[in-house]
Amino acid sequence: MKKLFSGVSKLEKIGEGHYGAIVDEDFTIAGKPNGGYLLALVDRAILSETSFGDVLSSNCTYLISPDPGPVEIDVTLYRSGRNFAQLGGQMTQGGQLCLVVTTVVTTFDPLAKPYWERDEQFQSVTPWDQCLSIPVQSPGGFKAAIMEQVDIRLDPNVKIYSENFPSGSGELRGWLRLPEGEDFDSVSLQYALDSFPPATFEIERSGWVPTLALNTYVRTRPAPGSLWIMQRANLIQGQLVDERCYAWDSSGALVGQATQIAGVRLGEYAIG
Repeated sequence: MKKLFSGVSKLEKIGEGHYGAIVDEDFTIAGKPNGGYLLALVDRAILSETSFGDVLSSNCTYLISPDPGPVEIDVTLYRSGRNFAQLGGQMTQGGQLCLVVTTVVTTFDPLAKPYWERDEQFQSVTPWDQCLSIPVQSPGGFKAAIMEQVDIRLDPNVKIYSENFPSGSGELRGWLRLPEGEDFDSVSLQYALDSFPPATFEIERSGWVPTLALNTYVRTRPAPGSLWIMQRANLIQGQLVDERCYAWDSSGALVGQATQIAGVRLGEYAIG
């Protein structure tokens, strides 16, 4: 059964700046919750502590991965002004600190238009019906339960699931749709910016690629509908990879971008 993202990221307020949440087992990869989903939980708690409507940026450091089940989130207000507020949040499970977040919130002007922007190749979008669904079984051989919930369609030029794997491009492109066609907001965008498989899969097959740090930037509220995502690896060195992700909404507007650094074992460090 499909689960709305707003449902799997809902919170229970326990006290001032203190929330409870349930990490859903169906939003996992190899039994581990998606990192962007965990960030979205913390950012929902952070927004709940302010009068602002949108997440502008988040800096998340992952310490340990919580198991599916109950977690607690604590929020601290650092500063609040007329247009922005800065807050911190942390997620714990069983007394263990899992992730630490620093977030800037604001309220976007829905009428704001770009004054200038660099074109990041949105014009090369492949239509939804020409893209290919991601199977639940990942190229690394583990189950991605989250793929039974969200709908990710990869550009046919992406080869991670084909017999010609890999292309060596280190870049993934495709569409993302939330369960039941739920529209994106600045909170679910935190998940979207970490939703695609690692771009390293288009270089060499590997196991889990755990995110160590994720930095996200939201530029505007997304228009209704699916997102077009581009994710690319930049440098693989010392068993680490840094990746950059861009997200455009159904109107063609750049609505979010992210950078992350993750652990990866390729070449002589590969397992198995």
